[in-house]
Amino acid sequence: MAQITGSANERVFQIKAWGGLNENPDGDTKLKMGEAAAMRNFRITRDGNLQRRPGSREISSLGTEPVRGIWNGWVNGREQLVSACGGKLWRLWDEETGEYIREEIGEIDTGREIHFFGFANALYMVNGAEYKVWDGTTLADVGGYRPLVTVAVPPEGGGETLEQVNKLTGARRCWFSPDGEKSVFQLPETGILSLDYVKNLSTGEDMAADSYTADLAAGTVSFTGAPGAGTNTIEIGWTMTENFRGQVLSMRWGELYAGTQDTRIFLYGDGSNKAIYSGLDYDGQPRADYFPDLNEVAVGDANTPITGMIRHYSRLLCFKESSAWTIQFGTISMADGLVTEAFYVTPVNRSIGNVAPGQVRLVLNSPRTLHGSDVYEWKNNGSYSSNLTVDERQAKRISDRIYATVRKFDLERCYCYDDNWGQEYYICFAGKALVHNYAADAWYYYEDFDAVCMANFRGELLYGTSDGKLMHFSTDYLNNDGRAIDAYWESGSMSFGQDFQRKYSAMLWVGVKPESSAEINVTVQTDRSSSYTEKMVTSSLANFAHVNYAKYSYATNRKPQMSRLKIKAKKFVFYKLIFRTSAADSTATILAADIRVRFTGYAK
Repeated sequence: MAQITGSANERVFQIKAWGGLNENPDGDTKLKMGEAAAMRNFRITRDGNLQRRPGSREISSLGTEPVRGIWNGWVNGREQLVSACGGKLWRLWDEETGEYIREEIGEIDTGREIHFFGFANALYMVNGAEYKVWDGTTLADVGGYRPLVTVAVPPEGGGETLEQVNKLTGARRCWFSPDGEKSVFQLPETGILSLDYVKNLSTGEDMAADSYTADLAAGTVSFTGAPGAGTNTIEIGWTMTENFRGQVLSMRWGELYAGTQDTRIFLYGDGSNKAIYSGLDYDGQPRADYFPDLNEVAVGDANTPITGMIRHYSRLLCFKESSAWTIQFGTISMADGLVTEAFYVTPVNRSIGNVAPGQVRLVLNSPRTLHGSDVYEWKNNGSYSSNLTVDERQAKRISDRIYATVRKFDLERCYCYDDNWGQEYYICFAGKALVHNYAADAWYYYEDFDAVCMANFRGELLYGTSDGKLMHFSTDYLNNDGRAIDAYWESGSMSFGQDFQRKYSAMLWVGVKPESSAEINVTVQTDRSSSYTEKMVTSSLANFAHVNYAKYSYATNRKPQMSRLKIKAKKFVFYKLIFRTSAADSTATILAADIRVRFTGYAK
């Protein structure tokens, strides 16, 4: 926001709010006052002030390899903060002491990014090679639920089909109904690997091993005496030689969805157009270790893989590199009259999708994806609370103001994160980040920000680095773990509403928030010269937390301070205001800037 005061020939132009980065492709003469043509390591606060970005401090070193993921949530009734790095899963928080720790939980493959999700009071992990679970005590491979494939099976075989086989394991079970006469029972399958147990369901105890024999090739169980007649009184468990566990382990990401509830796990990311989803057990309980054989969803053509999934209202949005789809929960009637659950796929957009695998994020309940060289937000135009439909206008490009910088990022390798607590959306790549403050609708750009994974823990933003460090990102720190933060802000070329006139300016005022070690260097550029006097503005409070006696102040006035700076610029048409700071022991929050301008004649 800009305000103008003064006479016709001399005016004071006031910048009361700052608008973030705007890389206008047609140059910087069209920018609003307060917007930046160039900006690094500054941020816009929720109140619209210009502030040097927070610093960071190392919390823990987890190795020398990249940190592959950070997760926080509840496991077995306890709040946990965990991370994966260097082939290990680490516990990082002790709720009893309220301190960060470094405690090894167990081994895990950290060759690629690890996706965490909480389910059934435990923490699950997929990485394209393993499927792990941590119950708060033990880290183990997910074994797999043994499905009850048939019930009411007579000795000669048959019975009623109940549960599908589980992709994770070759283990199955069935319930037999003896007739009191036959002693040889036929299993639903032949060529089995092992007979695991025979249980008397009436007593709940396993039968003695010498009371039966098994023919693995024929798939039969022969009892020494015919069991007594009954319905579903004997359970037999066995294991087949082949299973489809590799299909589950090859998945890299997951999303929870089941219509209006998050009771099923959709796994994707094996390079195909298919997603698999978990099922319910015999008792109707959702399970993370049961992926029924037929629980698959194929999205679009088989030539392009699924790159992202995210739940949106009562639908599951599914993205491929150049298309978007929705998956809806429903039912289907089978040929035998059985009504079962089903998931229906509907196209949304045939040209825009997501190129960054696993990086779709929900920002203020609107999905955001990376496509081409742009950032898209997906929002239904018809209602403030509606699912996406077949309408190409729902994909809104929101990265026009950062078009030059975002095109330098390899979007397929970017990491995205939504810090809902701070209302900031991050796109991280190769030690840099583009940040959208959606509370202030402002973009900014960070350097020396080596974030490869992020998490917000109790309101504090944490990130893992490419060299195995866990960092705390906070305004409490004035530097990046001892390294100075080089911050720069440059306005657009301001003509002050009269680009046909020459101007003269000899004075401006800069308002800086009083805080510990606050300082900023101010200068200007014009179309006449790029070298003008540089002035320092300070507004420090007495504070020993970051004391520097060379710049120490005994000031205790916490009211905003305006500093008058004499920087003479003559015969210019366009004027740039520049702020910079690179000190490792200071910060700055700029509240306002006022520029006195006198119009002197027509431009030649």
